[in-house]
This record gives sequence, C-alpha cells and structure tokens, in this order.
Amino acid sequence: MAGFSMYSESFIKQVVNEVQMGLITKEAARRKYHIKGHTTVLKWIRKFGNEKVYSVGMEPDDKISKTALLRRIKELEKQLEDEKLRSEGFSQMIDIAEKQFHIPIRKKSVTKRSRR
Repeated sequence: MAGFSMYSESFIKQVVNEVQMGLITKEAARRKYHIKGHTTVLKWIRKFGNEKVYSVGMEPDDKISKTALLRRIKELEKQLEDEKLRSEGFSQMIDIAEKQFHIPIRKKSVTKRSRR
C-alpha cells in the first residue's frame, strides 16, 4: 500500500500552511490532527510547501529585526560605558570627600552585621 494517503490534498495543504505561518509546530499539528508518523508533516512541507521553511521561527522579516537588535546592542553597550564612567565619577567624589572632611564614607569590608 505504498503511496496510499488517507489525507486529502486540501487537508495536507491546510496543515502545511498552518505550520509555515508559524501558527502551529510540526509536532503539534501531528498531535492535533492525529497524523501518523513522525516525519509525515515534514514530508508534506517538502512536497507542498511554497516557501523555504525557516528553523526556529526565522522569517525574512527577522532580517530587519536583526539589524534593530544589533542597533539595540550598541545602544546598551554605550549606556553601560556611560554608567561605568558615572560610577567612577562617584567613586572619585567619595575619595575627595573622605580626604577633605577626614571622615570614612565607604563601608568597610570586614564590618560585622548588627544582630537584632
């Protein structure tokens, strides 16, 4: 009985369309529609799919979001650098205040916590 299919072509195309649009995964489609065989849906996609199947949700539109993500990374790196400079500035301000007013401002690392 090789080559016999109990599924109509329109049903197969519907399942392939749902998977390719990202509405459902191959495994979820297999369970939802009680499709036998672990590779059946994959074979349908290869045969009836009209576009390349992208792995892990990668779609052509993701190229735009990839550039946006790279831009966001650069922004965050800039913010991190700014915060490092700010932290260094505060540290120097504390050093100057301690020297001018002769008072310890920084917490000592060996200070014991008080018990309550």
